[in-house]
Amino acid sequence: MRIDRATLKDLEDLAILFDGYRVFYGQASDLERAREFVRARLERGDSVVFLARDDGGAATGFTQLYPSFSSVSTAPIWILNDLYVAPDARQGGVGAALMRRARDFALETGALRLELT
Repeated sequence: MRIDRATLKDLEDLAILFDGYRVFYGQASDLERAREFVRARLERGDSVVFLARDDGGAATGFTQLYPSFSSVSTAPIWILNDLYVAPDARQGGVGAALMRRARDFALETGALRLELT
């Protein structure tokens, strides 16, 4: 398994996963809406998305982090808002690996904490 920071080249794979994430939370499937939302996040750089791929290169899950700050501590915070693993990849450690990558990223960027929402 590989986990990399997503870029626009990952857009189609991410859009499919993001659509599945939204459906999981009771929204109607809307691949175009998912694609445009993810595209905007990647283009604007207002979130960080990590994408998991299996050994064959298939996208299996993602996590999306949003930046925030602690005024009192004058330090950055990352909010882990989204975590999704494709149904056929569940129970294989993808979610745990994405969580570890998010934690490592928070440490790498000097964040005060990583908040799960």
